[in-house]
Amino acid sequence: MKQIALMLIVMLFLFTACQKANSHLITLEEVLASFEEHQLSLIEKKVDNKDIFGMKLNRKKPSFYELDGKTVLIYIYNSTNAREKGLESFRKQTETANLVSFNVFEIKNVLLFYVYEKDLDSEIEEKFENIVYQLND
Repeated sequence: MKQIALMLIVMLFLFTACQKANSHLITLEEVLASFEEHQLSLIEKKVDNKDIFGMKLNRKKPSFYELDGKTVLIYIYNSTNAREKGLESFRKQTETANLVSFNVFEIKNVLLFYVYEKDLDSEIEEKFENIVYQLND
């Protein structure tokens, strides 16, 4: 009887230890630090509630920034699943809209939009990809 109880405790311990290791959630501070490391200066902005790039997605409002005159939106969710639902919500809400050009990046629990409208700076795009790669580690 004691062996069964001990075995259950050990299994529970191993399960929870593995789960925590695989579920590292990225914070807004980590995202902002990564931008700084890649010499990208984000300037915090106020979001216009009427702007399609700034709406709530899966009950989350974004942090709103400007980068060289372009818009950067950062959504931080509690899980990867919640992030996926946020992107799905965006796609449903904008499926008939005529949007300006943008890139969307998915990193664990983070949804990141870079709205560049017409002029995509390839150097900045490369830095975004490096940020995504770094945060995915």
